[in-house]
Amino acid sequence: MSTILHLLLALALTLFLAFQAGALVLVLRSRRALLVGRGRRRPAELVWTVIPLVLVLFLAARSWVVVFDLGRPAVASSVITAAPAPTPAAPTR
Repeated sequence: MSTILHLLLALALTLFLAFQAGALVLVLRSRRALLVGRGRRRPAELVWTVIPLVLVLFLAARSWVVVFDLGRPAVASSVITAAPAPTPAAPTR
C-alpha cells in the first residue's frame, strides 16, 4: 500500500476514534444513571463497549507508524548500501 493510502486511512481512523470516544462517554454517563436503579455493576457491558475503541486505536496507531516510517529501523531497511570489497593482498613468499 502506498503512503498516501496509509495517511488517508490513519486520518479516517483517527476521526472515527474521536467520534467513538464521544460515544463511550455517552455510554458511561447513561450507565451511571441506570446503576442507581439496578444496584450492581456488570463489567461485561463496559468490556463490550471498550473493545471497538481499542481495536480502532490499534489500527490507527499502526497506520500512523507506517506513515511516519517508525516501524523499520535502518538495519531492517530494504535499501542496502554495498561497501566495496577489499582488494585481495598479493601472496607473500
